[in-house]
Amino acid sequence: MSSRRQRPKPSRQVKPWEWFWLTLWVLLLAGSGIFCGWALMWLTRIPPLPDCEQVTPFHSESDLLYCAKAQARTGEPNNLVQSVLLTANWPRTHSKYDESQEILKDASEQILVLANRWAQAGKLDDAIDLAEQIPLNTPLRNSAQAVIFEWRQDWEQGRAIEAKIKPALAASDWALAKTHLQEFKSLKSDYWLTTRYVFWQQQFLVEQQAWNQLLQARALASTNQIENLRQAVVLARDIDLRSQVWQAAEDNIDAWSKTVLDVALQRWQVGDRAGALELASVVPPSPHLLPAAQELLALSHAQQLAAQADPSGVAPRYSHLFGLMAAVSAVSQLPENSPYATAELPSTGQASTEQWSEQLTDLRRLTFSNLVARLGHRPAYEWAMHQAQMVTVDRPRRIQGQTLVAQWQANLQRIADRPILAEARSLAKPGTIAALETAIAKASEVELGRALRVEAQTLVAEWQQEIQVIEDRPMLDAAVALAEQDKLKEAIAEANKIEPGRALHSRAQGLVQEWTASIQIAEDKPILDEAKDLAYGGSLTAAINLASQIGAGRALHNEARNAIALWKAERAYIWSIWEAEGRPVPGGGSSSTTESE
Repeated sequence: MSSRRQRPKPSRQVKPWEWFWLTLWVLLLAGSGIFCGWALMWLTRIPPLPDCEQVTPFHSESDLLYCAKAQARTGEPNNLVQSVLLTANWPRTHSKYDESQEILKDASEQILVLANRWAQAGKLDDAIDLAEQIPLNTPLRNSAQAVIFEWRQDWEQGRAIEAKIKPALAASDWALAKTHLQEFKSLKSDYWLTTRYVFWQQQFLVEQQAWNQLLQARALASTNQIENLRQAVVLARDIDLRSQVWQAAEDNIDAWSKTVLDVALQRWQVGDRAGALELASVVPPSPHLLPAAQELLALSHAQQLAAQADPSGVAPRYSHLFGLMAAVSAVSQLPENSPYATAELPSTGQASTEQWSEQLTDLRRLTFSNLVARLGHRPAYEWAMHQAQMVTVDRPRRIQGQTLVAQWQANLQRIADRPILAEARSLAKPGTIAALETAIAKASEVELGRALRVEAQTLVAEWQQEIQVIEDRPMLDAAVALAEQDKLKEAIAEANKIEPGRALHSRAQGLVQEWTASIQIAEDKPILDEAKDLAYGGSLTAAINLASQIGAGRALHNEARNAIALWKAERAYIWSIWEAEGRPVPGGGSSSTTESE
């Protein structure tokens, strides 16, 4: 039988229309899955929160309530009003009417609280405007109108009281003003009870003090003495400008000033320029003065400005610069034919008018130099020093210039020597004797007279002490170790090796004192204990004599002295009893010996 190889069966071919239906079926299946997933997401998604800034009555009830509640929680005035408007007109038949009314009431209460706070702070119009935002036919509308009525009533009464206080103060009727002031206490608003009451109370004191000043000034002026008249002008010009008395004082000041200036002009004409300028210095500027008086007044005020620019401080001040500029400007504006334009000022310790211009030039130079020096680096200091040195010894601001140069030189020295100290500190960080000695040598490079010399020497002293601590620490540790072994005398001897002036000497001597006291206590404690035993046994004299062996300066000396004093008092008491009984006492001629002796 012959074996034949079987031929494979041919595979079935898929027809085109079968491919079409198969593809369509797969697409439908996939599409239905996507659709179901999208539907599920749409059904379970969280709805977005409404934008409460854009909410309108056309939004859903849920959105309106959400926004009303959210805006009420902020506590802001505009949001509270919006919350009220969103919940004010809901019908009673609505399912969420109760919830809307709760929000409406809460927002309305917050509005009233905030409006009342404004009213108590004095902002009545704002408070009324806010309270009136509560709509009609809402629960708190009547309450809002009631408090608005109370506020307005208080304001009318408060303003009426103020209208009575002001003329009473102007008339200096202090009793009537006090009576009206007490009327504030009948009002209900904190604004009138505290703020306005305190204001008028202070105003009362201001007016009273101002009136007293004016009376004193008038009393001085009534003497017709020019010096008193000058003081009257000064006193009257010092009256508080917040007072109503100031208006009355102005007329007096004008009249007195005219008299003072007339006398000042007379003194100038007779050559008393110092007296003339002193009188004119108290007179305020006025456009109603004669030209000669105005010119003298301008010169006097210029002298005051220049005097205030005196270089009493080190750093130049802009106020001094502006004062000198104003003084020079005032003199330059005097007419050429004015007797004050070229007049020499009296020798009063102040600079002359010619020197003001020189001072102004120097002050400008020094002010700008100081401004540049504040940059804080070497070129700035060097440039500033060069400029300041141009103010030579014959210039009026030479001392100020020299002082600034000295300061800037010190700053330059700090810039130069600071790296030396920084390197010295770095060298000292290891803390060894060799490192500290190297650091000391480095810091000593800062020479005597340099700006950082004191700081350098302070560091040197600290490092020298650290070296001494390192050197003496073994002796102190050895002494402590001996003391812990109860070898106190040996410990004291070891600690005394640390010489006076060394860093650890004070510490060592403190330990020596402690150990010495311990030795003394050990030596004297048995003596004191024996003395106490004698005293307890009735042998007071023997106890006293024994305790007296503990000498002054010993650790237990004070305790022994206290015990002796107690025993002597007890012995004296016993002897007084014996003496009263007729019994002999020691020292009283008897040779008998008793226990209490």
